[in-house]
Amino acid sequence: MSNPKSPDENAMDSIGQEKIMSSPFDALFRECWQWRLDVSPELAVSLGLLHERRSTHALDPRSVESFEQRLEYVRKSLASVKELVEKEGGMDAIPSSTKLSVELYVDQLETYLENSKYQSHLSCVNRLEGPQTDLPLYASYLPLNNKADFDFYLSFLSSVKKQNDEVLILLQMGIDTNHTPAKCSLDGVPAQFLSHVENGGEVFYKKIEASTSPYATEEVKAKAKALVQSEVVPSFQKFADFLNNVYVPALPEEIASTKRHPLGMEYYQACLSFHTTTNYTCQEVHDIGLAEVDRITSEMEKIAKEEGYSNLDDYTKFLTTSPLFQPANEEALLARYRDTCGRISPALLKLFHVKTLPSTPFQIVPTPSPSNKTAPAAYYLAGGGSRPGTFYANTSSIKTRYTYETDALSLHEAIPGHHTQAAVSSETEGLEDFRKYAEDRRYFEAPARFPFYTGYIEGWGLHCEGLGTELGLYKTPADRFGRLSAEMLRAVRLIVDTGMHGLGWSWQRAFDLMMEKTAMSAQDAGVETTRYCTWPGQACAYKIGEIKINQLRKMFEEETGEEGDIRDFYHIVLTSGAVPLTVLEDKINELISNVKSGKKTEIEESKKASSTDDFMSSMTFAMPAWCKCCVVPGSLSGCPTVSEK
Repeated sequence: MSNPKSPDENAMDSIGQEKIMSSPFDALFRECWQWRLDVSPELAVSLGLLHERRSTHALDPRSVESFEQRLEYVRKSLASVKELVEKEGGMDAIPSSTKLSVELYVDQLETYLENSKYQSHLSCVNRLEGPQTDLPLYASYLPLNNKADFDFYLSFLSSVKKQNDEVLILLQMGIDTNHTPAKCSLDGVPAQFLSHVENGGEVFYKKIEASTSPYATEEVKAKAKALVQSEVVPSFQKFADFLNNVYVPALPEEIASTKRHPLGMEYYQACLSFHTTTNYTCQEVHDIGLAEVDRITSEMEKIAKEEGYSNLDDYTKFLTTSPLFQPANEEALLARYRDTCGRISPALLKLFHVKTLPSTPFQIVPTPSPSNKTAPAAYYLAGGGSRPGTFYANTSSIKTRYTYETDALSLHEAIPGHHTQAAVSSETEGLEDFRKYAEDRRYFEAPARFPFYTGYIEGWGLHCEGLGTELGLYKTPADRFGRLSAEMLRAVRLIVDTGMHGLGWSWQRAFDLMMEKTAMSAQDAGVETTRYCTWPGQACAYKIGEIKINQLRKMFEEETGEEGDIRDFYHIVLTSGAVPLTVLEDKINELISNVKSGKKTEIEESKKASSTDDFMSSMTFAMPAWCKCCVVPGSLSGCPTVSEK
């Protein structure tokens, strides 16, 4: 069987990675990645790689035929790589420098194919995802730097109706074949679509309307607005009508995916395995959650007692009702996040080499309305190209955004959590693009999609919350309790996710446990509970991944003793890219072996920093001139000095 057609060999250089063709597998890796960019402008734009595409369509095709075409390409790609492995003498004959990438590449293709039977693409609209959220975000990401960009933007607007019509066909197929989410997953979704109708679709044309580019002519602006009014807005109205009149009434009240999905427990187990990258059963995950809840409860009770409270309930009530922990307004909350990240930055050198830390900047902004009503307390989206990473802080219901939660959320979402993780991966030399970039979108497609190794990604975020004391945070009992409350949330997730999907729990029972065991507001607990209904298994990845990374750090420290450098440990964890937890364990075992044998580590002594000043001077930030009053180096907002310039 012939290999898929290779792209122009200059493509890699233009993406920003000059990679010597070191193995016969590189062409396969490169071509498959190029194909993914070609078929998905939405993926390319999210990664800042729009101009690396060979095709010109402006939105992802969502027709039934397009899904079959993608499956056929993946089948051929898998056959090609297996043929080459055999030609090279089998997997054991492949050099170690290439073998892991080949194994991951095969795993990604096989996962895509084997899980396609679950038809997850038919459940493609919910409170968190769908045209009502994805298209406005896509519009905000589209570059407007030259005439071609403006032409592409107009092409995007003219493509919205077609894509929405294709999605409606998928939803109807989902009804016909019993591949749908639970009804609670669509709560408020018709209103999300109608909000774009009621405001005239302004999010889709205001970017062009506000542009001062010479290519933003009055003719272009008028054409954009006309397309929104004649194509986009009517399409969203049609979508809302379908949801209200056809789709939502047909959805099951039943939450359990084991009862909703035609393949039952097999489907849910596939979701668990996809996200945790383990073989834990539903009951095993549930039991781990129960044990973790007991452990964390004991730690929370100690803090409550130290603060003079006879029981945990009274202390939790104090924390969630006292004005002491309620931000005055949106800007006060954002300022607190910026200050927290500013305090973390210089402390990073305690645990990370300068060589490890990325130069990509990030910004902290409010979660956009109207999705903030159904969004979590915070989340992160990676940057791409010249676009910085973005830490979204939910500022709705401001009095429930408790200040004792900001330390843990900053560590998890920003630094050294997801921003550091994503930026390091994208900047690491030598990683193939399919390992360098994470397709952090369309969670509804799991497990029938390319894996993104949630256990590693979210396990890292939760592990970082546990680094707060070493990095100078959690100074007060309330802050320490906030960290435990955040960890408790992830432990409870193991119980409620498996409970609702595999053990027959109701939404109310899951919500009640959330309220009982965490210090969350009722609004956030409700949002979280419905999220677990919507993405089976995803919520379990955090705690399972954190437990493994904690175990690996402990193993590294115990095995290497004084010879080990914790900065080398974190260098390996971050520069390996997203991998299954079993692969990460192999990488750490290799590091331990190297340390014990006296083999030189990857980190050159000449590139280690010796002081905070060295660290700060070596960083590259979003603004060409930044000042130390910027509480978040690299933030695009919050600095009066920069704004004056």
